[in-house]
Amino acid sequence: MSAEKTRREGWIVWIIAATVFVSVTNTTMVNVALPTIGDFFDAGPARVGWLATLYSLMFGIATPFYGRLGDRYGLRRMFIIGMVVFGASSLLAGIAPDFWLLLLCRVGQAVGSAAIPSLGIAMITRTIPGDRRGAAMGLIGACVGAGQAIGPTLGGAITQFGSWRLVFLVSAVLLLLIPASLKRLPGDMERNATPVDWLGGVTLGAAIAGVLLGIGNLDENGLLSTVVLGSFGISVLAIAATVYRQRHVRFPFIERSLLANRRYVLLCLIGFLSMGGNIGAIILAPFLLEQVNAVSTAVVGLVLLPQAVMVTFLSRPLGRLADRYDALKLVSIGLTINLAVVAVLTSVAVGWSPIALAGLFVFLGIGLAMISAPLSVTLTRAVSGSTAGIGLGIYNMLFFVGGGFGAASATALLSSRESASDALLPFYAGASQSSEFSDAYLYSLFAFALALVVTQIARSTTQEADT
Repeated sequence: MSAEKTRREGWIVWIIAATVFVSVTNTTMVNVALPTIGDFFDAGPARVGWLATLYSLMFGIATPFYGRLGDRYGLRRMFIIGMVVFGASSLLAGIAPDFWLLLLCRVGQAVGSAAIPSLGIAMITRTIPGDRRGAAMGLIGACVGAGQAIGPTLGGAITQFGSWRLVFLVSAVLLLLIPASLKRLPGDMERNATPVDWLGGVTLGAAIAGVLLGIGNLDENGLLSTVVLGSFGISVLAIAATVYRQRHVRFPFIERSLLANRRYVLLCLIGFLSMGGNIGAIILAPFLLEQVNAVSTAVVGLVLLPQAVMVTFLSRPLGRLADRYDALKLVSIGLTINLAVVAVLTSVAVGWSPIALAGLFVFLGIGLAMISAPLSVTLTRAVSGSTAGIGLGIYNMLFFVGGGFGAASATALLSSRESASDALLPFYAGASQSSEFSDAYLYSLFAFALALVVTQIARSTTQEADT
């Protein structure tokens, strides 16, 4: 490989990695600043919570749209449009005079940010050969971990010693990457010339919105509440409409070849389950530490920090390993590690010291690093060039929804089991007065176990396809 080609590929990977880092860091910074923003605008928790809820909702809806539009009109073009929307929205959010304009700018941030993960990885898929793609995926994973690790601390410091407005203005630094993106990112690439099924995209978006709204209101309002049943009802109808269009429209929104690709479907299911298991485990940690161990929020952050640090430092070397060895075997090992960690949490670890729990989360981070980059590498090899955008868009959407489903399921289990006298596990040996945490971790246990089974099926499918 020539030195010029190496430099060109390096520019592509580092620009995409930098945009991913800014996007992830922004999300974690803003979440920390929400209470201060609420105080500034005299907005209660329910109202200020919409800054996070609408961001999640619009991100989930926009992700597959960007994927399909990237295949049709060009990955670089749609990627840079996303950067412009995100950066401009960040600037406007930083000077927003009232809460409602800030909320609109937050929606703009979500719409812009949704372009970054799927289109960035799609460009890597089309420009970097499969045998060198793991290192690139590993760097992306490292930037995600770094953003998750740095964001809360940076957001807290900026908010405390400066202003919550700086949290948004700092994120506008992404605009500085646009000139390099125009010059270095690949422009002339294979495109999918088939028309976009806009109505099919709308029904898919409605399905995503219904699921996310239902999940978001599940813990507070209950499964049988009007808002939850209505949201899930809309989602069911929208899914039915999407399925109808997929079967009867000449050029459906999602390429039929993707849905017929058994390996791709299995990989998407692994992503959904593994993300749900991971988020379900992580989101319970602050409740566990504050209610059982009676520690401060600062200590909670320190306990969770090792997990993000492990992802940051291990993702790239594990990505390189995925280039040389069976990537799904690495995923299997990562899922096994996480399954073991959650098994300990649900059986004996409730009531352990914060230091001991931090040690457990180290292993959770190791497991996540062994899952994320190798799984992304395998996925990029399962999609063709002309469908890389929509293929990765659907995967990232399911990855995102899986995290939301895991968080909702874990917290709903925690709430529903608060008054229970005994744990569901007959061999539970943790703190007797806090057995509800054992029950809440059962979703993650189930998700990781099922993901491990699906991974073994995918490995045999891969081997059959290669022979």
